[in-house]
Amino acid sequence: MMRTWFEVLFSLLIFPGVGFLLACTFLSQWIDRRVAARLQGRVGPPWFQPVADLIKLFAKEDILPIGARPLACTVLPILSLAAVLTAAMYIPVGSYVAHSFEGDLIVVLFLLSLPSLTYFLAGWFSVSIYSVVGGNRALLQYFSYEVPFLMALSGPAIACGSWSIAQIAQRQASSIWMIWVQPLGFMLALVGLITKLKRSPFDIPKAKSEISAGPLTEFSGRKLALWMLSLNLKMVVGIFLLVNAYLGGSGGLAAWLGAASFMIKSLFILLLLSAASVLYARLRIDQLTDIGWRVLAPLALLQLLFIVLLGVG
Repeated sequence: MMRTWFEVLFSLLIFPGVGFLLACTFLSQWIDRRVAARLQGRVGPPWFQPVADLIKLFAKEDILPIGARPLACTVLPILSLAAVLTAAMYIPVGSYVAHSFEGDLIVVLFLLSLPSLTYFLAGWFSVSIYSVVGGNRALLQYFSYEVPFLMALSGPAIACGSWSIAQIAQRQASSIWMIWVQPLGFMLALVGLITKLKRSPFDIPKAKSEISAGPLTEFSGRKLALWMLSLNLKMVVGIFLLVNAYLGGSGGLAAWLGAASFMIKSLFILLLLSAASVLYARLRIDQLTDIGWRVLAPLALLQLLFIVLLGVG
């Protein structure tokens, strides 16, 4: 059954489109910062602080150093933001999804990898030595976590017999959540998401005590606002992806109950991200590569072998 133009616009602009994602992004930022502050013995920001920060950045002067490539530095944050928003259209929110097809998990994983590549190019094109070093770290970090992250999210797809995110969530609703069947895969996916978001302890490309803000050192104003919005949106999209892949999505419940269940599960993952950012110190880049290829990748491969050969997590 074909949808009307109004339904298409509503799904793209309101729910589960841009409007809903922005609301979730600002809310998750506030919760994240408040939880981190409480764990550190601080009060934390008021509820409107994430919106105020974005408005402040849009109002600031937009400058670039001599030698930087203005066109590339303008296009890259827009491309990163567009990739994240496009990926969100294929991820169910509660019992609703804007668009779904067999294989959309692969498309989403590809789209979520684009911001990491644009992040590297941002450092390369802005010419600052801090930016270049941060960009190189971002690329090396990408090669360290991406393979384990992809294999961790392939586990539920193989176990459920579908590469559609909506189908993976729906089949868990009639059986058992993948987090109970594949707890190792969930932990690997969670670590991969933390690394993809460049959060502590994997905030290596933007290590403030070493290389200032890394690839984004020379960005300001509207460009920096788009970068920050892209990274924060990616956190929400990544959380929604893990909820559908490992926590059963809406659980097959009715509309409002399913939405409430989905948001509670999302809050659970957000709290895990917040706690990890406070409890662990930043790793060195060589430590991350060792962990990625000597620990995470073999564990992810081992889990896939169990799923394929023995049918268990």
